[in-house]
This record gives sequence, C-alpha cells and structure tokens, in this order.
Amino acid sequence: MESKHGAENVATSSGHSGQMTAVSIKLPPYWPADPYVWFAQVEAQFTTRHITSEATKYAYIVSALTPEIAQEVRDLLLAPPAENPYKTLREELIKRTSATEQKRLQQLLNDEVLGDRKPTQLLRHMRQLLGERVLEESILRQLFLQRLPPNVQMVLASTGESVKLEPLAELADKIMDVAFQQQPVKVNSVAPVTSACTPAMPAPLTELELLRKEIGQLSLQVQALSRRPRSRSRPRNRSRSQTPTPSTGDSAAADLSSWCWYHASFGDQARKCRQPCQYPGNATASN
Repeated sequence: MESKHGAENVATSSGHSGQMTAVSIKLPPYWPADPYVWFAQVEAQFTTRHITSEATKYAYIVSALTPEIAQEVRDLLLAPPAENPYKTLREELIKRTSATEQKRLQQLLNDEVLGDRKPTQLLRHMRQLLGERVLEESILRQLFLQRLPPNVQMVLASTGESVKLEPLAELADKIMDVAFQQQPVKVNSVAPVTSACTPAMPAPLTELELLRKEIGQLSLQVQALSRRPRSRSRPRNRSRSQTPTPSTGDSAAADLSSWCWYHASFGDQARKCRQPCQYPGNATASN
C-alpha cells in the first residue's frame, strides 16, 4: 500500500526507504509564540528526510496545527492553493498568528524580569525572542534598560546612545558584579565607622594637650626672659600665672630653683620676696 506521502519519499529517497521515512517523521505541534523557530525545526526535518514536494510539506504542516491555529488559516485548509501550497501556508501562518513586532516584544517583556541572570543573558534572550524580525535599536535599548536595577540604570544613563547594546550589557554585568562584591564590605564597614566615632570623642583632649605644650613653651620663654635683669637689660613686661616644672640639666632651671615663687613668676616685677631667695637685686623687693 503506497500513500501520497510514501510516493513522495520513495521518489526522493532513491526508492528503497520511502515508506519508512514517511512513517518515522513527526513534527512538533505548531508554536505560535515563535513561528520562525518552529518552521526552522520543521524544515530541518524535511531536509534530513529529503522531502522537497510543496504538497507533501503542506500536508505535514496541516497535520501539526492545533484546532485554534487551524481556525486562523481555515480558508487555506478548505481550499489549498494550487501553486506553492506550503510556501503560501507558511507565510499566512506567520502573518496571522504573529503580533506586530513592537507589541509582541512589549507584551512578552511585561512578564520578563532579570531575575538571577546577568544583563548580557537577558539581552541575548530578548534577541532570541525577536528572531528574524527587525526592531529599532532604540526601542530594544529602552526595553532592555527597563529590566535592570535602578542603580544600574543610573550609571548606564551617562553612556550615551553611541554605545551599542552588547557593550552596554557587558558594562551592566560589571556594575552588578561590583555592586554585589561591595555589599558585604559596606555591611562590615559600618562597625569600624561606628566604633571610630567613639575614639573621635577625645578630640578636645588632643587639643588640650597641644595647648599644654604651647603653655609649657611660653613658660620656658618667660623663665629665660626673667634671667635678663642680671645684665641690666630692659625689662620685659611679661607675666604668667603658672610656673612650669623646670627641666632637669638646664642652668636656668637651677637658678629658678633658688628663687622664691614671686621672683620665679614675676621677675623684676615682683613686689614680694620669700626667703631664702637668691634672685639678683631682690633687695628692692619687699618681704
């Protein structure tokens, strides 16, 4: 028993395996989500089975249509085209079951999220969904950016339209990698910053230490100036309310240790003197 399919396959398969080929071929159900991919798979099977007849291809396509899709091409099924039936059916199926490019992509991306994928993976998936259709690069760019995290969008906004989508997606990968790597660093850095605030409180103490050093230096200058009356040089009108501890090994400190508190503090300006005191000219001071 030889069917129309069998005759076709016998003729294209050198006449010894046609019936087996006709029985073994099985097409997947028609996929309206991406007709281009579906027809690519179907035509691959036609090629491997050496099926070249338009009528045979048409019959296989009709057998793979679901009732819903068959309704879309009802006129072509009830009255098959006399010429190029497979080519005509293919073109009409794609035309009638496919939405417009922008509408189809927008509808698809309404439910499309980045998830745990990289931006480059998302872009490749979007281009796969486009198939052979041509979509303006600016539209695809906007749809792609809308699926990225806000912080990544802000960085990529400064790149400009001159950057192609593929390099833009690779840059988005790097931005997200850096962001994820810095997350634990930011968390850990909170503790040092918080703990650093506590040691920062003694900052006034540091300033106080500097003031003490400056006062100590000024006191030493006062002590040195207070020795000048021995050479009868003009007196300096300098006074200090505190007497620093004399430095060991200093000759000035040795003299100061033999003076009373009044002369050590006020020099020639002292109006009192407490014995014993070896300050030069202390006879002028009253006791």
